[in-house]
Amino acid sequence: MPHLLNAQQQHSRKNIHAWPSADAPKIDGILDDQVWSDPYNLNDLTAGSTTVLFDKNEDNKYISEGFFIQNSPNNNTLSSQKSKIQVAYDNYAIYISAQLYDTAPDSIRTNMGERDSGGNGGDFFIASFDTYNTQQDAYEFVVSASGVQSDRIQGTSGWDGNWNEIWSSAVKVNEDGWAVEMAIPYRALRMPNGNEQIWGLNFGRVIARTGEVTYWNPIDANKSGYVNQFGTLRGLYDLTPPLRLSLSPYISNVAMSKEGSGQVANTFSGGADIKVGLGQSFTLDVSLVPDFSQVQADNEVLNLSAYEVQYGEFRDFFTQGTTIFNKHDQFYSRRIGQNHNTPSDDLLDENESYRYKPTDAPIVNNTKLTGITEKGLGVGILNSITNETYAIIEDSVTGEKREVMADPLTNFNMISIEQSLPNNSKIGVMNNNVYRGDDYKSSNVSSLDMQLFDRTNTYKINAFGSLSQEFFPSENTEDLATSPYTLLGHKISTSGGKVSGNWRYWGSLNIESDTYNPNDMGYNSSNNEIYASTDVSYHEFIATNFYQKYWLRVGYNQNWLYSTKDNITKRIWGDGYILFNNFWSFNFDVAYQPGISYDYFGPREDGYYFKEYASNNGGITLTSDDRQKYYGSLRISYWNRPKYQQIDNYISYSQTYRATDRFDLTHSISWNNQRDEKGYTTTLYDTNGGVDQVIYGNRDVKTFENNITSKYYFTPKMSLKLRLRHYWRRVNYDAFYQLSKDGDLFPTDYTDMDENGNPTQNTNYNTFDLEMSYSWEFLPGSFLTAMWRNELGSSSYNATYNFSQNMQEMWTEPQLNTVSIRLTYFLDYQQLKKQLSSI
Repeated sequence: MPHLLNAQQQHSRKNIHAWPSADAPKIDGILDDQVWSDPYNLNDLTAGSTTVLFDKNEDNKYISEGFFIQNSPNNNTLSSQKSKIQVAYDNYAIYISAQLYDTAPDSIRTNMGERDSGGNGGDFFIASFDTYNTQQDAYEFVVSASGVQSDRIQGTSGWDGNWNEIWSSAVKVNEDGWAVEMAIPYRALRMPNGNEQIWGLNFGRVIARTGEVTYWNPIDANKSGYVNQFGTLRGLYDLTPPLRLSLSPYISNVAMSKEGSGQVANTFSGGADIKVGLGQSFTLDVSLVPDFSQVQADNEVLNLSAYEVQYGEFRDFFTQGTTIFNKHDQFYSRRIGQNHNTPSDDLLDENESYRYKPTDAPIVNNTKLTGITEKGLGVGILNSITNETYAIIEDSVTGEKREVMADPLTNFNMISIEQSLPNNSKIGVMNNNVYRGDDYKSSNVSSLDMQLFDRTNTYKINAFGSLSQEFFPSENTEDLATSPYTLLGHKISTSGGKVSGNWRYWGSLNIESDTYNPNDMGYNSSNNEIYASTDVSYHEFIATNFYQKYWLRVGYNQNWLYSTKDNITKRIWGDGYILFNNFWSFNFDVAYQPGISYDYFGPREDGYYFKEYASNNGGITLTSDDRQKYYGSLRISYWNRPKYQQIDNYISYSQTYRATDRFDLTHSISWNNQRDEKGYTTTLYDTNGGVDQVIYGNRDVKTFENNITSKYYFTPKMSLKLRLRHYWRRVNYDAFYQLSKDGDLFPTDYTDMDENGNPTQNTNYNTFDLEMSYSWEFLPGSFLTAMWRNELGSSSYNATYNFSQNMQEMWTEPQLNTVSIRLTYFLDYQQLKKQLSSI
């Protein structure tokens, strides 16, 4: 059995000392530089300008050699392989040397991947710095055995894996294992002033073939937190935070053409991203004339629910350095650049109709200020301005066209401030403001949140409160005249429990008023709700001959309507996970919803709700060993409501094949069959505009999705990627009902047949996206990128079509093709200064 650490070894904090270097090591992965082999003979260097001399009898202060400690699969046991670490520094950067010994060098996994892909199934090395030694914040730099870089930061709001910095690294597989050299320039870090600095520090190593995740200073899987389990880096003297200034100008060209139009729309543009360090702690990011032409296409779906679809964010400016904003759904960055106001039909005159309604609002500029001080105060300020948008109205008789404003010039602003507290705790405030001018609705959302741990990080309490304000302008029409007014809403939530140890428990309460609305800049699928939940779980991290770790959990939750305190639903559930010794894993989940639940949101009309009778659901997921060239994951689940004989079945399979170190292929496919679903269809209104009938339908919904992603890596800096997605949903109605205000369904004379006998509510919906992208980092931070995208979509009433008929119908639709090319060049003040000084 692996050697298990004793309690003192588990909780002691390791130290390593850095030494100053007159000559920076050559970053080539070959550890033959004098600074690594014989630092004591470098001109009898002293530690900075102090009188502290190196003590040649204390080599262990400057060189750490031995076995890292496992986090997984055998928590708190020694790694199977040795590692040797050294740290040096000069006036420009921190340098790291790591010899990662391996008794089988030919078995080292050197899989390539794109930037920020970690090891992509291969071995990798981690260096993490907590420069303020707060035990909460960290800068993490990762290098794989193939030389691929990844980086991320952790602030008081969590990890930001989209953060990217420019730094140097090199690797080399040698007869003893593999070696890493890294140079982290100070401009990539935030650090205090002072004659002597002590940083939090940790190193990590992943050995892919054995699945070992190990750390220099132990990261106990049974203990809450990560940065709070770091060791320390000492011996840093007279470091001066540098002037941080970089410029990334770009030029791009985008050509778009729709099949059959005979025209090509060509757009050439240019702009720049500017980063300026403000003092030692803060960074100002400015994006002038931002270009998002190569952003991945949305995974669009046919939405049958009453709730807005929340799409992912792929625009770099809104994914990097934004964790301080991404809390409690107060910031949904897709709101910026989104059309918010749809022109009313009341603006139309006789014979007029809308020829065009905008869906996007062009972004004029983006500005972001982020950082954290030596005292642990995190600050984030984001401001974006979107331009006016106009709809086009056309007279069908005269052909005349006119424009009406849809969205005015709009300013989006968010401020988030967090103060770290002892024991990994924090408290923070946020404020969102959207201003559209005096004649349009504006809004403001203010909130306070708090996270408290005890000294051992065993117990945790969260609290959050938010006040939304919507400012409505006056309205003057022939039938109505109103004065400006403000609508207030609130949200309060609290939660807490035990988060470390084998036995853990958690409870939460969330209250949202019926007028709470953060959606001008945030995301809230529904308000008017009180939600309470509790769960208890057992976690085991000590491996046996059968498994590596497992956990089991059971819980209960219930929610009520805030405005009336009426019950909505109750739910009892359980789930679990086990990782076997062969690195296969198994998940399961089960749930039961007893009695009658009440859906107040599905009918889309005030005063109506739909009764939902008892239901149950469950599922399993089986995942094979992801260390292998081929691995996959199978998910099977069901949902059942016996009252209506409703049965849903879902099955999905995802698979990855790493053909070589340079080429991998990922494929996922899913099928969801919802039978006899009762769902909202439409609302019929009387001549006075009041609700006549809310129509529900009995429908079968079949959803098929197919995704393929293929990547080829020419070098760690150059790659080609192919992405294909086909989404197909069929909705077939066979009966319609009138929903009563008591939540029951009754017969109706409603029919969805048009004058040609076609079922207008039936839907056969497709989206098809094909993207090919090329990326080459020809210099650090400088990129040449190109992308071709083909988009296709269709929607008809042919919900009974089979796959072949559907494909034939879809391919008759015109395709939209986009080709873009972009060149970005990175200019860094400190790098230019260093190069000029060496001339």
